[in-house]
Amino acid sequence: MSLLRRLVGGNAKAAAPRGASDPEEISPEAQFVRAAFWIVLGRPVKLLELRDQLRELQSGDTHAFLLRLLSSTEFRRRFAHWKEGRDRQQDSGIEESALRELGSDDQFVRQAYELLLGRPADEDGLRHYVGLLAGGDTRGQVLRSLALSEEFEKRQHTVAPQSGFVPRDTQLCELANPAKWDNPEWMSLLRDLNVVPVEKESMHRKGYEFTQLLYGLSRLGRLHDGTRVLSVGAGHEAILYWLANHVGSVVATDVYEEGVWKSCGGREGDERVLKRPQDYAPFSYRQDRLVFLKMDGRHLAFPAGAFDVAYSLSSIEHFGGLTGAQSAVDEMARVLKPGGLLVLATEYMLSGAPHEEVFQPADVHALVRRPGLRLVQPIDEGVYRRYEYVAVDLYKNRFQTPHMVVQ
Repeated sequence: MSLLRRLVGGNAKAAAPRGASDPEEISPEAQFVRAAFWIVLGRPVKLLELRDQLRELQSGDTHAFLLRLLSSTEFRRRFAHWKEGRDRQQDSGIEESALRELGSDDQFVRQAYELLLGRPADEDGLRHYVGLLAGGDTRGQVLRSLALSEEFEKRQHTVAPQSGFVPRDTQLCELANPAKWDNPEWMSLLRDLNVVPVEKESMHRKGYEFTQLLYGLSRLGRLHDGTRVLSVGAGHEAILYWLANHVGSVVATDVYEEGVWKSCGGREGDERVLKRPQDYAPFSYRQDRLVFLKMDGRHLAFPAGAFDVAYSLSSIEHFGGLTGAQSAVDEMARVLKPGGLLVLATEYMLSGAPHEEVFQPADVHALVRRPGLRLVQPIDEGVYRRYEYVAVDLYKNRFQTPHMVVQ
């Protein structure tokens, strides 16, 4: 209990929680708990919290009590406010008034050192901060200064090295997965695309495909100026222009001919993009890094080993059933360098009768098991089983979201 006694300052009446009637609540231990909550969290301790913390302190485990405060989400939020130059509480006046009840300036600084830095105040530090208080600085400013110090940063890293890290879904091979909207790295790429809504409830299959491609390229170290990318069935999708700003070169191929893809949906078959690609750009891009070519994905006019990455997003299902899709996959594999990446997004049938433009699970496996290819990781085919969902009927309303399962 020596640490507790050293930290306690001020009179018992000022330190007791308002409305307290239990003699235990004005004990040195209770004073310590109250001071710790004000100094670390900037708020009063609740009576239920006080009861629980006193039980813990009765076991002599002061270290565990302080760890709990410094590792809490609440402290991280308050600390983030300090780093942003804001007060950690909306009403800083109430906080300052409470901090001034924690004893003399000398006693307050000593408590702050013990609680935030985990050590007694050295004489130079004590003199410095007491002098600041005498000169008009607030006690809140002193706490902020200590918390933003290099010493506190090192201590916090030792105390809570994983502080604030939320587990993230990092699967690359999967069915459409809402969990990606909880991954900050993935979401930063979706936001940077700036072409589809980013809210989870607005999850769209195209936004998912685009971002999952970029996320995979990023995780596998392929987003740099040394990467040459081929897109098959490319249309004029926004991701082409984004890639032109982040890799060495992008070649977009499609048949660009009359038919449904020229008049429906995103009109991705519009051949005018061949002559004026800038007219379809959603943002400025490096025009020298992107070229559009009219080409059948089943017969690519490139030599073997010409590209580092080849991808096709929701296109190969329109190449003539499984046979046509396999031809396209074989061609993409042929033009890849050894160790290159082939990225596919296509329709995966969960249930229903066979359809020429939607692949059954066995068909998907037949596509990815072509000679010379191996999966980066197994495909997570059970994503939809972990969710309660309603399938979106795209024929009734193609603008409805979220998209995880569609019909």
